Amino acid sequence: EQIAEQSQQAADMVEDARFQIMNDPAVVSKLGSPIQVGQPFSQSSSTMVINGKSSARVNASFQVAGPYGSGVATLESTDGQIVNLVVNVNGMNIKVGSSSKSMYGSASGYTSSSSSSSNSKKGDIIEAEIIEKK
Repeated sequence: EQIAEQSQQAADMVEDARFQIMNDPAVVSKLGSPIQVGQPFSQSSSTMVINGKSSARVNASFQVAGPYGSGVATLESTDGQIVNLVVNVNGMNIKVGSSSKSMYGSASGYTSSSSSSSNSKKGDIIEAEIIEKK
């Protein structure tokens, strides 16, 4: 019975993710419209009970495609709420539901970030940090 409940919760989360992806302007601009969302090719769910409080997690990955290209969506949810939904298209991750795009590529395995002050002058040093993803 618990397995059937977890399976239904995973299916519900994938359906919610499907709706969000198809209505996300950043994904539509990258893949075109209409967007087709496939069935999960990787999926896991778990339930933890700590001091009588139950917590359920669902993770899934599935193919997304449009006229301009295709990618892979990765979904993370906790207790029936999507906490992270990212579509990777050609190494660029697009965080769904967010107006900003994450520009880190999982293909390279590195993340780069930079910061600078708004009153920078010519010749100022801009700090850059490279973090290896594991």
